[in-house]
Amino acid sequence: MPYIYLTRERKILIALLSLLLALQPLLYLATAGRAALERSKERIGYGVVIIKSIRINSVLLSSVILAMLPYAIVDYLNRRYLDSVDRSLAPFFKGLAEAIRAGMPFLKALESVSRITAGPLGREMERVVVRVEFGSSIEEALRDLAERLNIPSIRRAVTIMLTAHESGGKVVDVLDTAAEMQALLRAYEEERRTQVAPYAWIVYIAIGLFLAISFILIFAFLEPLSALASGAGRIPVSKIDVGTYKAILFVTSALQALLGGLIVGKLRSGSVYAGFVHSIILSLAVIAFFNFIDVYGPEVGGAIFPVPTRPRILPGP
Repeated sequence: MPYIYLTRERKILIALLSLLLALQPLLYLATAGRAALERSKERIGYGVVIIKSIRINSVLLSSVILAMLPYAIVDYLNRRYLDSVDRSLAPFFKGLAEAIRAGMPFLKALESVSRITAGPLGREMERVVVRVEFGSSIEEALRDLAERLNIPSIRRAVTIMLTAHESGGKVVDVLDTAAEMQALLRAYEEERRTQVAPYAWIVYIAIGLFLAISFILIFAFLEPLSALASGAGRIPVSKIDVGTYKAILFVTSALQALLGGLIVGKLRSGSVYAGFVHSIILSLAVIAFFNFIDVYGPEVGGAIFPVPTRPRILPGP
């Protein structure tokens, strides 16, 4: 898939699409789910109102996910494109230098190496060759490529090839140097990603641990206390609303997922926007977990943490 350059018009279009998608769950709540929304509201003190229904909270979180989805897809595809170009630059320059060293003219060498270069870089260079064959000069075709895509990797490659083409007898030396520099840059980038990968995984592990603790807290602590409070006897135990605590844990998990995903994007790619994909993945995990325990939790939790029966208090003599 080609690189999607985000012009001002395209950014506005993506923003409108995000807004349209985000409104769909909210429109559902405003119409079909309005009564359920009103019933699930509960004031927990200090003017704070919480929505107890896991289903409605899932719909609200889905609205946030849909708002991030268009830009997340575009950013993910563009980053894959850039990564493929960066990975191919060093072998491309090396192959171009070897072809010229073997006696090929610059255009013929460019055509030969473009055919064996996989990925978007090879396709873009093939288009440059086709344009030259239709009458354009090499300089014009390369500059048009840099202006059309306007991304750092392509602009850098075009500048190097123009310099090599204009350098005359030193074209091989220029391309060899470019290949070595690009290989060093790629090695540095790979090393940086390797070093920050454990820190990015910490965010995923932290979300998983929080969900596991939430499961234990609900079914090993809150559910037994709620069962004791509703049983017969004279032991004073306050009534515990498990649904309220589930909702609080859901909201907390959702915030961790959204913010944690942005942190992962900043760590791995240096951009907060690159974390939209991770925020979506973590948020979907939160939705799946809480809906699972909302439907199957009593069976699974009861099997793992049996609810104790409240002891019967016999009357005194």
